Amino acid sequence: MRSGRNLIIAGVILGLLIGSITGCETLKRAFCSPTLQEVADAADFLAHADSVLNFMSTLVPSAELAAAIAAIKIAKIVFEQIKSGICVSPEQETAAKTAIQASQAMAMKMGYKP
Repeated sequence: MRSGRNLIIAGVILGLLIGSITGCETLKRAFCSPTLQEVADAADFLAHADSVLNFMSTLVPSAELAAAIAAIKIAKIVFEQIKSGICVSPEQETAAKTAIQASQAMAMKMGYKP
């Protein structure tokens, strides 16, 4: 009985330590849900990403193209997470949006039509 209570107390202390080390914002994101608008935006970015990836897969491979494709695939993971109801940091979301927008601009120079 006593060891169970000690385990609970240790868990609470660990939670408080993690909260003080990582900050309240990290804990807030861990227990939040994206808004309906954020989920809809994520779905739009995923559609753009898929479209650009499909176009880029038809091009002659190059190092620049490989880097853009890798960036899009990483960005897709972020938006799939949002779409599935899991929050991400604002920095992750901004980086993912930037990667997709930059890749789309690059693809447009190569003949992509959104």
